[in-house]
Amino acid sequence: MKFEDLKLSPGILNGLKDTNHTELTELQKEVLPKILDGHDALIKAPVGKDKNCSFVVPALAKIDSQDDIEDTRALILTPNSDEAHNIEELTRGLGYHAQINCASVDLDGSEEQQKEALKSQAEVVIGNPGPLLDIMQNLRFVFRQVEYVVIDDINKLASLNLLSKVKKILKRVLSEHQLLIYTDELTDEIADFTTDYLEDGITIGFKDGPGARLLSKPPKITDQLSHGYIYVPNRMKITTLMAHIDESPEDRYVIFTASKRGTDRLYKTLRKRNYKATSLHGKLSDEKQAQRFANFTNGDIQFLLVADISAGTLDIQNVKQVINYDVPNEVGEYRYRANLVGPGKAASLVSLVSKQDRSDINKLESELGQAPKELDLPQEVQQKLKERKKKKKNSQPKKRRNGNKKKKRQKKKDDGMELPRPSYDKLSGGKKGKHKKDKKSGVIDMLKSLFN
Repeated sequence: MKFEDLKLSPGILNGLKDTNHTELTELQKEVLPKILDGHDALIKAPVGKDKNCSFVVPALAKIDSQDDIEDTRALILTPNSDEAHNIEELTRGLGYHAQINCASVDLDGSEEQQKEALKSQAEVVIGNPGPLLDIMQNLRFVFRQVEYVVIDDINKLASLNLLSKVKKILKRVLSEHQLLIYTDELTDEIADFTTDYLEDGITIGFKDGPGARLLSKPPKITDQLSHGYIYVPNRMKITTLMAHIDESPEDRYVIFTASKRGTDRLYKTLRKRNYKATSLHGKLSDEKQAQRFANFTNGDIQFLLVADISAGTLDIQNVKQVINYDVPNEVGEYRYRANLVGPGKAASLVSLVSKQDRSDINKLESELGQAPKELDLPQEVQQKLKERKKKKKNSQPKKRRNGNKKKKRQKKKDDGMELPRPSYDKLSGGKKGKHKKDKKSGVIDMLKSLFN
């Protein structure tokens, strides 16, 4: 790929030649086509001319394609004055033949010079967040025509506690704009900032890990997907799962549970049935996860049990059966799992819905574009359920016989036929049993016997 292949104007191509940019670097080959297509992006790139050219060229191309520009159209934020000067110099060189002006508002200039630079309405403004924000607030300045914003070296901006200033500057960009964020590393702070400001963006330069998936959105569920749910009777979840598997015992399955404990239970159950299974969960080392995953993808293992890992991180395609042993509580995760299912009538996504999962499946039905359908219980489970009900029914007459005896005893009471109960006085020892008479009662009895 050459710069001529990017359909740049003659003026910018001449600027590239003047600045000795004759061939695209690997970074530029990956970045420039996507930025020129208008994508917002989080881009992993180290500091240097290679990176600067990747965002200056699209800025100039966007400006050069328009007529009668009288205001700033591109804003580039960078952490220090050295980088601001480097970017300004490159912008002047690349934009010379296209007659594109630029201005720098950085830490080295005086306040009056910075104010004049901002008010000059240069097509490209390069600024350090601190002095740029101060001047914008003093002048009550806003950008109304900016179409292209670059946040350069955001990891350095974060380490200097400048992200709050960047956010305030972005609030003063009132127009719709393309946003590019460059970083050499991805921290939680940068990830949070990126997800807040890049709603429909892409990632570039992150080969794997969290950065590669940061802005990826769960795919929509296609009309061709067969997916549904089964209401599971109480204490029959594993029975329902195994009955469903027995209907297609040759398929390869990915089964999602809510916890490692769930995968352990299912693993033991499957092994008792002589099925080959393995499990993935968050407590495994990366090495063990990779080995177990490879055992499944190369066909050695039939069942992959997954807990505490998003389906969006699993590089699996065309699985015949995906089962939600536990229903996910996020619609996005449900979509990721649905995306694992391959084409064909026999392929499906099935959720086992217990009493505790009703609220989750109701949420999915209301938020998914294509709601899952309720499926019938497997025939084996229906038969066992009938046997359980029949057994329960047969045990009920015994309770009724005991109830009849109580009723008969009650009837005898009402008819006065109950046997007489002895009074306490007639029992040996009286009401409190045998006891010795006190001295007082013994003397009275003796006097009574003498008078008698």
